[in-house]
Amino acid sequence: MVNDNSVQSHNPSSFDQLLDRHEFSGSKYLLRKAFGLMLNQADTSGEAGHANMVVETARIILDEMRLGEEPVLCCILKNVTDKDAVSKEVIVQEFGLTVWTLINGIRKLERIDTTKYNTNRENFIGLITTLSDDIRVLMIRLAMRLYDMRHIAGYDPEKQCKIAGETKALFIPIAHRLGLYQIKNELEDRVMHFTDPVVYHTIEQKLAETKTDRDQYTRDFIRPIARRLKESGFDCEIKSRVKSIPSIFRKMTTQKVEFEKVYDLFAIRIIINRMVENEPADCWKVYSLVTDIYTPNPRRLRDWISFPKTNGYESLHTTVIGPDGRWVEVQIRTRRMDEIAEMGYAAHWKYKGDGKAETGDLFARLREILEKPEKGLHDKLAGLEKKALYTDDIFIFTPKGDLKKLKFGYTVLDFAFEIHSEIGSTCTGAIVNGKMVPLRYTLMNGDTVKILTSKNQKPSKGWLEIVKSPRNLARVKHALKMEAYKDSDYGKEILKNKVLQLGFEFTDPIVNKLTAFFGCENILELYQRFGEGRGDLSKIKKALSETGPEPSPAVPTPEPSFAESVSEIRAGKEDFVIIDPAIKSLHYQFARCCDPVPGTNIFAFVSITQGIKIHRTSCPNAHQLITKYPYRILEARWKTGNPEG
Repeated sequence: MVNDNSVQSHNPSSFDQLLDRHEFSGSKYLLRKAFGLMLNQADTSGEAGHANMVVETARIILDEMRLGEEPVLCCILKNVTDKDAVSKEVIVQEFGLTVWTLINGIRKLERIDTTKYNTNRENFIGLITTLSDDIRVLMIRLAMRLYDMRHIAGYDPEKQCKIAGETKALFIPIAHRLGLYQIKNELEDRVMHFTDPVVYHTIEQKLAETKTDRDQYTRDFIRPIARRLKESGFDCEIKSRVKSIPSIFRKMTTQKVEFEKVYDLFAIRIIINRMVENEPADCWKVYSLVTDIYTPNPRRLRDWISFPKTNGYESLHTTVIGPDGRWVEVQIRTRRMDEIAEMGYAAHWKYKGDGKAETGDLFARLREILEKPEKGLHDKLAGLEKKALYTDDIFIFTPKGDLKKLKFGYTVLDFAFEIHSEIGSTCTGAIVNGKMVPLRYTLMNGDTVKILTSKNQKPSKGWLEIVKSPRNLARVKHALKMEAYKDSDYGKEILKNKVLQLGFEFTDPIVNKLTAFFGCENILELYQRFGEGRGDLSKIKKALSETGPEPSPAVPTPEPSFAESVSEIRAGKEDFVIIDPAIKSLHYQFARCCDPVPGTNIFAFVSITQGIKIHRTSCPNAHQLITKYPYRILEARWKTGNPEG
């Protein structure tokens, strides 16, 4: 529930009081020096009120997050460096390189254009959580956002909507994932207070109206439990907890009931002070004592001790019938479990949506550090690399503000193919963060990329060394094949026109002669050479003028019967089809879709993975193949006789 007492004014003396309440691994002199520097800058710019924000944010960092002096120095000095009142060199020399790194990390986060966060929510969360290597940057940003929500009334209406929208979509999930549940709950409460004040105040008023009766009821409910636990030798703390207003509203919405019909407005929590090795047994003993007093609903038993939640939550929940026949939820846990539930046991939180990776060690260490502040805290937190949150992912902006997820090490060419294969095939480079870069440029997290294309550009073999994605590598290979087919088709037309221009017929013997003259292995290579512009057209006349040895006359052989031909074709004994001479030596197969036999009109189709396929011209797939892939169609005919239809 929103507590306006958290919004206070501060001055230099209150900052001193804040420092006096904490011990630091370093000297408080630097903190006071930084604060004085900030006050001087604020006075000259008329922004003395900025000091209140700094002190309040510093209080959140120290009291609620329990971080050290370097995050506080970052908070104090960031505004000063934003106005170029103090240079990077001065910050590094006077306050240390780590402080500058934290400031620079916050700047990066603030520069993110979150305009389209609603359509790219998970990608934006990923970018925010990985943009800096020091996890304290993310926590400082959360502290700043908590301050914004506590003081949201002080901003203009447009900024209020922006702050509340970003908080709901991005910062609440981030706080939850970091295990900062108290901060997450307060942000959630304040967002609803701003976005839906009528419903919020209605529920708040109803809670206030029922508080006296609710308090009396909980006292009556707890009394016999407390007595029985004491008699049984259990050292326990028993307290009641009213559900948050957003949580109550969610129940009203999902259950489609009015406020009065939400029976679990509060829960009783029993916290056992016992050693770890006895935890499960003690919780079940307490359960048996409670259910001996009040009748439980067996359908509402939740055993998260035997089977903890994925975020590490452990507790035993049951719902019992209390006085006056009212259902009451009872939560039973140990002190350790309660601390996990309150502070967050992120050791089991899975950040990758596909469930393939966990970052348990990172968050277990984070939680331990947050719960047990000690000297050298900043060194431990600084060592927690947030790249472990999304291990290999980077997030790239398009010029329109859309956010795309790639893998670390991907290049401009990879990004182009990720957008669309056609864009990848015609990519010439990119403009990254306002600077022109080549195809092989490796992208970095948070880059803004505009892909450059040209209709004259086409894939080359060198691209195979540029792309890093296996999928994009396959795309490049496919594009190269397609270009090869296009080049061969284009080269065939060039040769044909030149041969006809010289007064020769464009026949198989002519093409074979050109293939031999230019030293090509087959006609397809000949066509590709001229299609790619690597053939010398001026030598064609010379090639056709030369006479080679006459071919030996063929020995006539008896022509097999139709039945014999079909039988031998199916057996695959020898070639029975004459294809374009350019590829007559290649293996071919008969298409199963039309089952061609001697005597039918046929054509050859160059497939990508299965070589050459022979189809009937009456094949049901013929029209699609010929119209969609004309450059992959080759003439074909049977060796014996002319087709009859």
